[in-house]
Amino acid sequence: MLAMNQADDVFLRQAIRLAMTARGRVEPNPMVGCVLVKDNRVIGQGCHSQFGGPHAEPFALTAASESTQGATAYVTLEPCCHTNKKTPPCAPRLIEARLARVVVGCVDPNPEVNGRGLAMLRGAGIDVEIATGALAAESRQLIAPFMAVTRFARPYITLKWAQSADGKVAGAGGTPLAISNSLATQQVHQLRAACDAILVGINTVLSDDPMLTARGVEGARPLRRIVLDSRLRIPLTSGLVRSAAEGGLEVFFTPTGFSDADPDKIKQLLSAGVELRSADELDRRICLPKLFSTGK
Repeated sequence: MLAMNQADDVFLRQAIRLAMTARGRVEPNPMVGCVLVKDNRVIGQGCHSQFGGPHAEPFALTAASESTQGATAYVTLEPCCHTNKKTPPCAPRLIEARLARVVVGCVDPNPEVNGRGLAMLRGAGIDVEIATGALAAESRQLIAPFMAVTRFARPYITLKWAQSADGKVAGAGGTPLAISNSLATQQVHQLRAACDAILVGINTVLSDDPMLTARGVEGARPLRRIVLDSRLRIPLTSGLVRSAAEGGLEVFFTPTGFSDADPDKIKQLLSAGVELRSADELDRRICLPKLFSTGK
């Protein structure tokens, strides 16, 4: 077994950069990159670029410019070995390619893999190295959404807010006040475009009247718009309700809040195209741990 060296760091980091180019297009699958190197030359590379499409390893093998016998594969995630998925397993493909060595960024948290892919490679006589330190951390960050679902049975959640240097998020008395600039706004919309849903509480709706869309970004994922509104206080005149029929809107409420709400307003919300969803409550508020649980 050979220890990782400086060249390994360079090529694995290249695989990480490749994986990142597919952000927003592969989820709920993990982002994965693969670089094939022979005699210190890159002879093939690729990433998992589309959900349901080829994984990074077969993509790189197909793109190889010469024989892969004796080459090293740098893969950000342990090659899969299970068949309970849309595409064939990758570890056998690497074995068929007669590689000499595989350098892996991190182990797959999926219980159906989780070391079995590495064991399959080693059993075929391939030298296997697992990254440590910063490269391992960066490789795990690539699969953070996948890990949240697989290991913690919940969605991967990104919190977004803007605040001033002295810790303020609004103007005097809570009045809306623009803090960030146009560049930050653009980055926020790019972040939204790579997500499955955007969720806010009712107070954000009441104070800002947001639209919860990803604007000015090409190739955005279909975005679910969700409001947590235990007592169904969302205004019928809000931009979200007025656009519900076209853009979709899910409003989560508590059973207590639903029973206290105006029946006529409930009918109007439903007529506007709003999807009303009941959520477990805790102290008359929506229980977030239950709401975010995937039930696994």
